[in-house]
Amino acid sequence: MKLYICEKPSQAKDLARNLGVSDKGNGFIGDNSIVVTWAIGHLIQQLEPDEVDVKYSKWNMEHLPIVPRVWKMKPNPKTKKQLNVIKGLLQKSNHVVIATDGDREGEVIGRELLDYFNWTGRIDRLWLTALDDNSIQKALNNLKQGPETEPLYAAGLARARADWMVGMSATRALSLMAQGKGYRGVLSVGRVQTPTLAIIVNRDIEIENFKPKDYYDILGVFSGVKAKWWFNNDEFSDENGRCLNKDFAQSVVDNVKRGGNAVVEQFATQRKKVSPPLLYSLSALQQEASKRFGFGAKQVLDLAQSLYEKHKATTYPRSDCQYLPVSQFSEVKGVMSSISSINSDIGKLIANADLTIQSKVWNDKKLSAHHGIIPTENAQVNVSDMTTEENKLYDLIVKSYIAQFYPNYEYDKTSIEINASGKMFTSSINVDINLGWKVVTSSQAELKQGTVPKFSQGQVLNVDAVDVETKQTKPSSRYTEGTLIAAMEKAHLFVTDPNLKQVLKGNEGIGTEATRANIIDLLKKRNFLTVNKKQIISTDTGRALISAVPSAVKDPGMTAIMESSLSKIATGELTLDAFMDWQVDWLGKLIESIKSQTISIESNVKTVECPDCGKNMFLRKGKKGQFWGCSGYPDCKTVAQNDNGKAVFEKDMPDCPDCGKKLRRVKGKKGFFWSCKGYFDTPKCEFIAQDRAGKPVFK
Repeated sequence: MKLYICEKPSQAKDLARNLGVSDKGNGFIGDNSIVVTWAIGHLIQQLEPDEVDVKYSKWNMEHLPIVPRVWKMKPNPKTKKQLNVIKGLLQKSNHVVIATDGDREGEVIGRELLDYFNWTGRIDRLWLTALDDNSIQKALNNLKQGPETEPLYAAGLARARADWMVGMSATRALSLMAQGKGYRGVLSVGRVQTPTLAIIVNRDIEIENFKPKDYYDILGVFSGVKAKWWFNNDEFSDENGRCLNKDFAQSVVDNVKRGGNAVVEQFATQRKKVSPPLLYSLSALQQEASKRFGFGAKQVLDLAQSLYEKHKATTYPRSDCQYLPVSQFSEVKGVMSSISSINSDIGKLIANADLTIQSKVWNDKKLSAHHGIIPTENAQVNVSDMTTEENKLYDLIVKSYIAQFYPNYEYDKTSIEINASGKMFTSSINVDINLGWKVVTSSQAELKQGTVPKFSQGQVLNVDAVDVETKQTKPSSRYTEGTLIAAMEKAHLFVTDPNLKQVLKGNEGIGTEATRANIIDLLKKRNFLTVNKKQIISTDTGRALISAVPSAVKDPGMTAIMESSLSKIATGELTLDAFMDWQVDWLGKLIESIKSQTISIESNVKTVECPDCGKNMFLRKGKKGQFWGCSGYPDCKTVAQNDNGKAVFEKDMPDCPDCGKKLRRVKGKKGFFWSCKGYFDTPKCEFIAQDRAGKPVFK
């Protein structure tokens, strides 16, 4: 039997239809020869630390780092029924086709099941780029052999195991160190989430500590043409080349005014041509949708997934590529025919397109596992079934494709350099010649016609006006989800370690197209950041975490290098074992670094000093309510009763009127009452008193 394993039921339904099988079983579709089944995400998961070894049930610094000798998996309890279905189907199969999503995670979802059940047999790979019938049939006719994509599985295992080890070990180490400072709770650390949070925290602190400075520009008007002063004096400039000395700027103005005339040193016009923007990768789509519509990164991912999976309207959404294979140029007419009926505006754009134009997006050398996101050749797409948000995203994708068949945007750029008393002024004037692809991407596009003066080189000009303009420096903008995605793509810009800077090539990012949105979403859920009017702002909890973790955990450079290593595993340049050996060595050094450092974090709970040993006492929860216990337990067994957050020690308790021993406030079935400590003595004292507002009522 040939068994196809999909990632989810909806994909299985589409695949089964194209395979010509329709008999529905319990968790599968098919007959005795061809069966299509499905996972529901990951059907198995990593063991918890205490399942690896019972000693990890208690958090202890001496047990770190946690490195399993053998990586074992367990069923996901929520989907155990479907796991058993696949187990039974595998026992009947001699040929498996993995039909999960065509990426690293999809490879793991499929192959981890084969390993879990020790299945051996022929493995092929169905590599889907879209879920419309044409794309499915094309993929079925071009199955990949199992070994072709097996390195992706190794890369996925490496990612999962590295994340597990770092998350479990570093979180415990950092939390234990923080708890020693009086912090109560868990400081969650992640290989990708922590550097991402650090990028946000550092930007927020930079903005809040920013102090504006005055700087000075000079604007001149020469025979009716405005021109800006070209400042190039290092003595009075800042790191961005701005003039910080007002007296110097004023002296330039005075000299120009005294000179009376100026001379044109250069006057040139160049025709500029701009190619259509590249197609959308997921990150590019998230950035554009954030800028245009204010969509969140996770929202864009979910919308793109729906366009791909539910509507069969677009190709695979988690692509990191913005190019197309040259072979797909033959499919252009089919795609255009399918999308021409979306609405009359799209129909007009297609009618005016030149389908013979082959833009720079058609480039086999730039391809990765998937091509750029484009519309499918599915004539059954019904935009009226889409939500408003889905329609907006679909419109972006459709127009980015149509734009490839429009001419370049062209404009004339006139550059003017003017010498006024030895000081240079420059002016640039643009005149649109042909909007080209801009009429597709922007409905508001129109020709801009600047006025170009009729100057010539060496011409003498009048000095109509020249003045100093006082301006102020501005802080960087807070991140939006779109600009944060862009920052995560360019991790090398945030590297602080000089050694890492030398290693990074400048193109490594943190996270992947498929994970970045979920990382941002996770940081929100853990209250490390909030979103206010599109702006992402770190919380006090998030800042406390970043101030506490060592640089090795929060430096984006290290995570970028790990992502680069995972890519090498996926291409067969690096082995899983070599990567894990490196990770174990690095993690051991990281834990030692955490142990040896003085953690900088403030207690988030109230403490009192133990009168017996001097250590901190914390509020603890007992069977009969909260009480104060010493952190030196079990060496110190001092406790105190809790009175609305205050520690009340035995010496401060009222005396028993019968025997003189101390009374205790006790919680009973009907509320609090006061009992004598001598109740447990021989003979026992049975004095009790009612409680009123935390005080005993003596009769």
